[in-house]
Amino acid sequence: MTYLIQRHFLKSASFSLALLLYFVAAGYAYGDEWTLAREKNDIRVYTKPVAGSELNAVRGVTTVKSSLGKLVTLLRDPSLRPRWDSFCGDSYLFKQVSAEEELVYLHSKMPWPVSDRDMVNRVTWQQDPESLVVTMHSVATRDLLGPVRGRVRVTQAVNDWRLTPLAGGLVEISTTVHLDPAGPLPSWLINSLSIESPYDVLKQLKALVSDEKIKNQQSEFIQERDGERS
Repeated sequence: MTYLIQRHFLKSASFSLALLLYFVAAGYAYGDEWTLAREKNDIRVYTKPVAGSELNAVRGVTTVKSSLGKLVTLLRDPSLRPRWDSFCGDSYLFKQVSAEEELVYLHSKMPWPVSDRDMVNRVTWQQDPESLVVTMHSVATRDLLGPVRGRVRVTQAVNDWRLTPLAGGLVEISTTVHLDPAGPLPSWLINSLSIESPYDVLKQLKALVSDEKIKNQQSEFIQERDGERS
């Protein structure tokens, strides 16, 4: 394998974690403690073993000054995903189930020689009426869409987003992911590269919250803190 192929292969393995930061579901058991793997630019990345899996769970945490509605819009609008996921080739609303639940299709481009991935994810949103904490819960589905030529369907992916309002107009963003990238990528390699994925995504989101052109178009159900607009 040439240096160029190796470089693309490593980038692809890292992407297999990044592309799934949009999705989580209950049903997997973590180990006891999160271990800090990286801390830079007010972004912290943690890893934790998962019972019955060779792949670690990964969590990214940071704090931004933003309304809750702006963050929900960034995460919920498929057309905005390429702004914070550089590997996103195509994402669209597959089906609107309710105001707070949807099926979302995601196609992610992967550099040669690794095949592109895609998935259909069931995504649900909730907000605690007292704490105003917003959570997004998502899981990759099976059998809702036939295979797409040239793309490997990912069916085991879980991800969690949590937006916690703090004092001074700040919001803590936390995202947790555990997945099977559905390909012949060794677990040790995925684990070693996975800490870069949440860091890069959170770094992009931190930059996007200041973009005044992004309006809160999909966050009607979000209640903001007193004195703030949604």
